[in-house]
Amino acid sequence: MKAAVFDGQKIAIKEVSKPEPEDSQVLIQVKAAGICGTDIAIVSGYLPTPVPLILGHEFAGEIVEVGKNVNPTWLGKRVTSEINSNIDFECYYCKREMFTQCISRKALGIDINGAFAEFIAVESYLIHELPKKISYEEATFIEPLAAAYQTFEMMPIEKDDKIVAIFGLGKLGLLLTQVALLKGLKIIVIDGSDKKIALAKKFGAYYSINRLNVNDIPTEIRKLTKDIGADIVVDTTGNPDALKDVVASCKTRGKIHMKSTHGLETPINFTDIVVREITIYSSRCGPFEKAIKGLSSGMIKASVLISKEYALNNIQEAFASYEKNQDHIKTIISI
Repeated sequence: MKAAVFDGQKIAIKEVSKPEPEDSQVLIQVKAAGICGTDIAIVSGYLPTPVPLILGHEFAGEIVEVGKNVNPTWLGKRVTSEINSNIDFECYYCKREMFTQCISRKALGIDINGAFAEFIAVESYLIHELPKKISYEEATFIEPLAAAYQTFEMMPIEKDDKIVAIFGLGKLGLLLTQVALLKGLKIIVIDGSDKKIALAKKFGAYYSINRLNVNDIPTEIRKLTKDIGADIVVDTTGNPDALKDVVASCKTRGKIHMKSTHGLETPINFTDIVVREITIYSSRCGPFEKAIKGLSSGMIKASVLISKEYALNNIQEAFASYEKNQDHIKTIISI
């Protein structure tokens, strides 16, 4: 089968062996897969991974084969998959139902082969059936949307939490904008793209800041918040230069939530955090059921976030163009 393989230096299309599903696995014919910022971090050399490796962890497809211990009624189902495989169900974290933190966990497309390929074999406990309302392309947003929901699962919203500032309007930032609105928060968005800002405002963000047009983002945010700062600040950029503004934009005893998996070491002003008693949260994977419900109900809009689609054979071009366009949101690989 064809697959996009990263060798530690570059990603390239190669012929590799088609995976055979183990007894507890299903074989999925991949129909669509999304390029994630994590994939970019890996190819850019910021996030070390085993190589050679087939990347890709935001995907959907059709089950074409099942292992002998899997219910055969799954054959032909349209599905997506969670990414945390090799769960042992016995470790400290699994016993507390924190399966994404399992000591034995291996992430698809990051630790073990992923979905930039014609087929992928995954454990049957990872799969979720897709409602007919969700296209394969839209389904590539389920994993990041689940991560957006997890932001507010891990970080409780208290009665005084009214305003959230979201730094970065890529795919995740725009999904977070929509989820935050469902939580009843007023949203300030910060980005360098007028097109992305316009989309966030269409979703319902009440104020926006184009970082290219202002000299002092925290001052702008304080003007909007009676000189207090945002109750919650969420960073999706992973940009080391942005973290100073992230901390300074948060109110005293406010909350900062870190969402980027960029692989970079970043400086942060811990003295300011300690003195102003700011709480820092972080989260990664989240509830697929909520994400699927959000998409199928129409509460979350995903198709408008698709910037471009490429065939698997053109994946090198897709990666090369990913960061060149400031207005880019999400690239889909159609397989």
